[in-house]
Amino acid sequence: MSERRSYRQLCALARALDVVGERWTLLIVRNLLVGPQRYSELMAGLPGITTNLLAKRLEQLQADGLVIREPSAGRTRVYALSEAGRALEPALLALAGWAEAHAGPVARPGDLDRRLRWGLLAMRRRYRGGFEGCVVLEVEGGRGERHVLEADGETLEILEHQRRGAELTLRGPELGLGQVLLTGADPDALGVEVEGTRRALRRLIRSVR
Repeated sequence: MSERRSYRQLCALARALDVVGERWTLLIVRNLLVGPQRYSELMAGLPGITTNLLAKRLEQLQADGLVIREPSAGRTRVYALSEAGRALEPALLALAGWAEAHAGPVARPGDLDRRLRWGLLAMRRRYRGGFEGCVVLEVEGGRGERHVLEADGETLEILEHQRRGAELTLRGPELGLGQVLLTGADPDALGVEVEGTRRALRRLIRSVR
């Protein structure tokens, strides 16, 4: 592994940037905050990164103790955040909140890539209560993702496994699910199937807007 660039400053912020300040590093952490992923899933969820650069960043994150590899179904191994890696979540959510408030409008949002996983972190950050229960999101087509959210009135968690019965299950295309949850778009118009009451869906949407 080549020597990493350093700011060489006796400052906690500079030291943090020495570890996570390289391009793509925080976006890898962002994707893994939603749950463990295989290498191919990380590649698919980071449009624009090259396989060599992803491998290099993952190697460095493992060396820094932020990412681990753990067994999954069959003989597959997945990448997951360590305790130290998960401790970055408040900083990432705060940085995302700063961007929404101060980074200015996006000139051409239709030209930008979107992923449901990224939207789930926005929901977690924006959640302010008003909805309690379990929500299951099933993505049709593509990678066939399944996500579980659980809200208790104070926090909204993103879970790897469902722990209780679902108050809401939303099933549909990835972009449609994101638009329904983050903008309140009509699920019927976007091909999103809703299991549960529309009243519960409205409560969920209000809680994260």
